[in-house]
Amino acid sequence: MNDAESRSTRPSVQGAAALTKGLTLLQCIPELGQEASARNIQQRLGLPRPTVYRLLNTLEQEGFIEKNPLGGEYVLGREILRLAQQTMAKSSLQERVRNTLKAIGKATGETVHLGVPFGCHMTFVDKVESPEAVRMASYIGMPVPMHSTSVGKAYLAALDDSAREQYLSQLKLEAVTPQTYTSLEALREELKRTQERGYAIDDEENEHGIICFGLAVHAADGTVAGAISVSVPRYRLPDEGEAQIVGSIQELCREAGLTM
Repeated sequence: MNDAESRSTRPSVQGAAALTKGLTLLQCIPELGQEASARNIQQRLGLPRPTVYRLLNTLEQEGFIEKNPLGGEYVLGREILRLAQQTMAKSSLQERVRNTLKAIGKATGETVHLGVPFGCHMTFVDKVESPEAVRMASYIGMPVPMHSTSVGKAYLAALDDSAREQYLSQLKLEAVTPQTYTSLEALREELKRTQERGYAIDDEENEHGIICFGLAVHAADGTVAGAISVSVPRYRLPDEGEAQIVGSIQELCREAGLTM
């Protein structure tokens, strides 16, 4: 091989080596579980510290990993979930909830989402489209803020005080619309109202003209696993619409054993 050929192949070799290290790191994270800190990952892989931090930073930027706001360890991110969705993987929660999503969609005639926490946001992992002409521009794998969505507020309100405060301490309360809660005091009050009424409301806080109603759902072991929401264009919501939609969500989730 001459010098020119050697130079032309060098980047691909280096790229392959970096890819191999990145994939090994991804495999390492679920193996370590709650011990998947940067230091423990470095020790497990035996790589130089700058290399590990560079890989972690790149993978986090691309959405393949995220930091768990509760424990600080790294977890697999939303991009992994999106890729899994495009193939065949279905989580146990999705399998338990799928028929309920369909039933809620049929009962309300509106778009239904299942959201689960990934890092400091929620991610839609399943969706039932409304048969109406005007539909939501959401998609499976889409990340949405916790503080401005009904799935996020329903999830936060259902957590115990300690877990909820750990999330709140790390959320970026950015204004998505003029109606978004952007202070911790206001958000805490809204979460308190959510607990009292038993469901969350996103009143055009995440998207203009859209109101959403959310209810936390539990995994088979009883832990809070995510939330279901129904999204409705405000012009399509009748006077008794909120009570009817929320009643359908609560009844169908209760029948499916998804609520405590």
